[in-house]
Amino acid sequence: MFFEKIIAACSDDGFRLESALFKQLQNGGIKADFSDLSADRKGIYFYYPSNRCQKVLLYQAKIQEATFRNQGDPYVHLCGCKACLEGLKNSDFLAVVAYDLRFFLGIYSHKVQVKFFHDKPLALCPECLNIAEFNGDLKTFLT
Repeated sequence: MFFEKIIAACSDDGFRLESALFKQLQNGGIKADFSDLSADRKGIYFYYPSNRCQKVLLYQAKIQEATFRNQGDPYVHLCGCKACLEGLKNSDFLAVVAYDLRFFLGIYSHKVQVKFFHDKPLALCPECLNIAEFNGDLKTFLT
């Protein structure tokens, strides 16, 4: 039944996989370990099945409670800094297209979510700001 629904949705003339993936990037993101991502000094890139790429932001959406207490909020990454490169295939990181820097953040103790934030403002990674050619406008940077 599930696969029949997927086949029916995909056979709809109005359905485009790239537009569905872009909507998911805008509305919550896609796990980094489920994504084809690459990063360099100019940005982080999400590759669609057609090999067309989209610039994205990367951030840690799941964080351990002890780490959160010690280090505070995670940063949002713009480019291939050291922390970003470590998170490219980490299931705790999300690739997103967001212009307001407000994100979902889950705080975990072991494997149990103990706290969560919706629309949590997160800061841009200072290392990324030094590396990337960022002029302060996320909309322009992500296009």
